Amino acid sequence: MSRIALTATVAFTPPGGRNRNRLRPAHFGVTDFRLATPGGASSRCHRPAPFPAPEGGEDGFHFAPEVEPVELRYQLTHTGGLAHSGTLELFTRHQKKPLWTRALSGEELTAGDHRLPWDGRVAVCEAFPDGVVTVEHSPYKLKLTLQGSGWAECPVAWTYFHVLVDGLELELGDPRVLAKARDRDLAASLGRLPAPGQKAEVRLVSNVFKTDTHEMNDDTDFRHHRAAWGNGPDIPIFARAWLKDSQGRRVDAPRALGRVRFLWDWEDEAEDVSRHAPRARAFLEQALNRQCSASRPRGDNAHKDVGGKRGLPSSAVFPKQRGYAPQSRPREGVFPFRVVPCRKRGWAAYSEAWTSGAFAGRTGVLFQPSRIAGDAWRVTVQLAYERRKDGGVALDVEDDAPLPAAVRASTGVFETWREVHISRVVRKHPSVSGFSLAPVQEQFERAFLRLVDRGGGVTDVDAADYNRRIAAAVKRLPWEGQAAIDPTVDQYAAGAHALTFRTYAEFRTEVKRLKRCDDAALPRLLSKPEVDTPVPDESAYHRACKDWAKDIIVKAFDEAPGRGTPGILLLQFSGLYNLERAPGGVTVNGFSKDLPSHDRTRCAVVQCGQATNYASNSNTLEQTIAHEIGHQLFLPHAPFPIHGKPTGAIATQHDQDGTDCLMGYDYSMERRLCGLCLLRLRGWNKQMLNSDGSRNAQP
Repeated sequence: MSRIALTATVAFTPPGGRNRNRLRPAHFGVTDFRLATPGGASSRCHRPAPFPAPEGGEDGFHFAPEVEPVELRYQLTHTGGLAHSGTLELFTRHQKKPLWTRALSGEELTAGDHRLPWDGRVAVCEAFPDGVVTVEHSPYKLKLTLQGSGWAECPVAWTYFHVLVDGLELELGDPRVLAKARDRDLAASLGRLPAPGQKAEVRLVSNVFKTDTHEMNDDTDFRHHRAAWGNGPDIPIFARAWLKDSQGRRVDAPRALGRVRFLWDWEDEAEDVSRHAPRARAFLEQALNRQCSASRPRGDNAHKDVGGKRGLPSSAVFPKQRGYAPQSRPREGVFPFRVVPCRKRGWAAYSEAWTSGAFAGRTGVLFQPSRIAGDAWRVTVQLAYERRKDGGVALDVEDDAPLPAAVRASTGVFETWREVHISRVVRKHPSVSGFSLAPVQEQFERAFLRLVDRGGGVTDVDAADYNRRIAAAVKRLPWEGQAAIDPTVDQYAAGAHALTFRTYAEFRTEVKRLKRCDDAALPRLLSKPEVDTPVPDESAYHRACKDWAKDIIVKAFDEAPGRGTPGILLLQFSGLYNLERAPGGVTVNGFSKDLPSHDRTRCAVVQCGQATNYASNSNTLEQTIAHEIGHQLFLPHAPFPIHGKPTGAIATQHDQDGTDCLMGYDYSMERRLCGLCLLRLRGWNKQMLNSDGSRNAQP
């Protein structure tokens, strides 16, 4: 049987009163226990029934560990020296096993008021690898238990406190974490993340052009865009986490983050197709609805089966990252934070923060939007508090609705665009008709493709340089082509047209001189197999001069692979050649022709239509330029008008209802790119599309 120590108390006897001796048992206990700050905020003390809790304080008390001093204030009764030990234990709110314990010293067990300074530091352990209480396990229950012999009057008390994230701030991450130069360049072009309500263009430089006419009818464009940009660019998005101190102020306390997780999610921004002409709009609406009822998250970004990412897991948008331990200087080309996919919410991912080092207080992901132009994304991050069986919210769920969150940050909208460069605009002579670049750019902006003039405007070609280039190109022609050009003619001074040829009579004379023949031998010399281009009569000769002129111009302005500036070289003349209005001659508004160097990063577009060519129809010089650029971007002719189907037109390569397609020759109306052309320019796999727009939705 345990003994209860007693203490004798002699009471003072007042006059006229009676003497009373009282015996009270010795006891020990906790009468108050809480955390408090110098500013006056404190937590609430809890004691088990039937012992009343002292007034004051609140269960929502919070502070910023390590950067904010607090005091553990407690009051003990200890009248007989019976308490021989005391233990502080730290629990999560619903955990039975303590995360941390600490024994009180003998001095800390004495009766009366005690104040122990504390800034949240604890012994390093599995739960607290940085030796400080963290957001990861918050909220906390801090408990004081006394043990001893005799009468224990409330030997236990506890209090609650929180370590809270006050907010998250998103920022464009350090470009040093990116492995590819192209992604570093892209990050530099972005400059910063779009804020909510803003939109940023993610421009993918796409100077990729056809090198053969057959490539307009296959999926070469899709394959090369995929080869250039793979699964999409890597954009580093960092989130800086701020903690809340006891006064509600935002403070930087990175070590207090611990291993708390952050949930990264993305949302699809719906595309506005109202700016398109009715036929193109109908085609786009059907294609954008592709698999919308089956894929998650919902939206109209390009589906995975046409080259997009809608319907793919999180590793496609937030690629898994191993990360590495915090250090003072980040590793070049290595992403620092650990990122893992969510198990059920397959398009989302979790990340962890650095609690020290160069990125202390930050976490992040590599955001990898699709390479498909027109896709639009909004990225969100939230603190991954996840309640379990006690009722509440599960974060890793398959439902793609936005999740509730007390702490969340969101970007504005990232919209993917392709960017193609005009390397130079060169005209032969100041008298050549000028043009406005804006209407040309507008044609391609409908496909989320930016035509950017990198040449700084129009430049006039140097006369000597022009003549030198033409002379060199002529020497590369077959002999009959060379015979058509008089080497003594100053090609630059001859006029604003591109090339000046001999007349047919002069040509025949030159052939007889070269071949030392008479008139009787000419028919044989000017027919197959003696020549590549038969020219049996004057009309045939005038037609042949058109083809020779195209060949000469392209050869003259080609560069050796790797030497020229990537992009489109736009050449301007007033007329292609001097004989185009002669019998059999052909008037040409413009043309695109494959470069002899087969350099896929460069191409030439030639505009040579005179102002009178556009006087009697709805065609314009700007539409001609856009049409020819379309060819270099792999678009074939459209089969319109039906009665005058252009050479090489294939109906299945265009929207069957898009009779006003820019790639056709119907000059009775304003021409714009049809829906199928728009999607092809955006990077969609045309092999998966049908010219009948109603067959593209596949719900």
